[in-house]
Amino acid sequence: MHERMRTGRLLAISVLLSLGPASGCAVVKPPAKTAVVKTTAAPAAQPEEQPVTAQPAAMEFPRITIRNDQVKVTVYRPDAEKGFYRGQRFDGSGLIARAEFDGRTVFGPFRTKYDALNHDNVVGPADEFDMENSPPGFDEAKPGEPFVKIGVGLLLKGADAKYEFWRPYLFAKPPAWQVTSGPDWVEFRQEVAHGGWGYVWTKRIRLVAGTPTIAVAYRLQNTGTKAINTLFYCHNFIVLDDEPVGPNYRIEFPFDVTLRKDASGKLKARGKELVLTDVLKNESAWAVLEGGTGKVENNQVLLANRRTGTAVRIEGDQPLTEWRFYAEATAACPEPFLRIQLAPGQEKVWHTDYRLHVLAKEAPQ
Repeated sequence: MHERMRTGRLLAISVLLSLGPASGCAVVKPPAKTAVVKTTAAPAAQPEEQPVTAQPAAMEFPRITIRNDQVKVTVYRPDAEKGFYRGQRFDGSGLIARAEFDGRTVFGPFRTKYDALNHDNVVGPADEFDMENSPPGFDEAKPGEPFVKIGVGLLLKGADAKYEFWRPYLFAKPPAWQVTSGPDWVEFRQEVAHGGWGYVWTKRIRLVAGTPTIAVAYRLQNTGTKAINTLFYCHNFIVLDDEPVGPNYRIEFPFDVTLRKDASGKLKARGKELVLTDVLKNESAWAVLEGGTGKVENNQVLLANRRTGTAVRIEGDQPLTEWRFYAEATAACPEPFLRIQLAPGQEKVWHTDYRLHVLAKEAPQ
């Protein structure tokens, strides 16, 4: 996958360079610094904003740390030059590097070989729009012309007629974010407009007072003249206490789980649980779950480390289009999908809670 990604990056760059000045499209180099607006509630309540060292890459990245008396959460700050993630697939905001509570940890690096431009060099609850369908403006764009990727910005179409999420599309211009924060919250806002397409995308991460709960609020506004029909999902790269994903991970849904026939890897369904039959080593497991859609109460999943008891329950407030699951040794990823349709002037708001807690330890599986 990495070799295909790098080959695709070279092909995309060579195609755009071959277009030359006659294409009317110039590749814009990032400025010395990405413009970011920040406000704070009061000077005495500044959150921490020193660089964070990502393991195992031993590189420094901009971050914001928020906390309450129960949990400390480190969130990467989007930055076109120095950010932890500078790819063109996932929303660049709200990537939680680490949550720490009661001497335990949730989230951690997904890729052990660091590459900021790689399409899945992400961490935490990474969100994406239009993974498998054309993003706004892609189909009508000619090679070298811009299209819109919500949560990413304006990208340039390459020579391929079909959109592929893993391709390293070039930025038409560096993505810009407005970031505001306080001691126990941080908010990200991105505004993009092009060719009748337009959106304002806002994500706010807040710690619920007195609990180790991370509340994520989303708001998508259609500010353009064209209707938006998009498929949103959260990849949820979950790792508990940095333990490799395998049988010691309990993954439980509120409904009986059935795997679609094309499921792959060391994965099986057992009642309401997904079971990994062995520790994943240089391999992956993937499945589409049949059922679990249409009811808000099915938009939740529990992940727990049987050995340590560290657990996170993810709860959403929307009925889902689909549940999927993906796993490698470094992350167990329950993926809730949500279809969003917005006429010009309309907006959609929704939220997800990450309830961190401790369960009784279980015998190794």
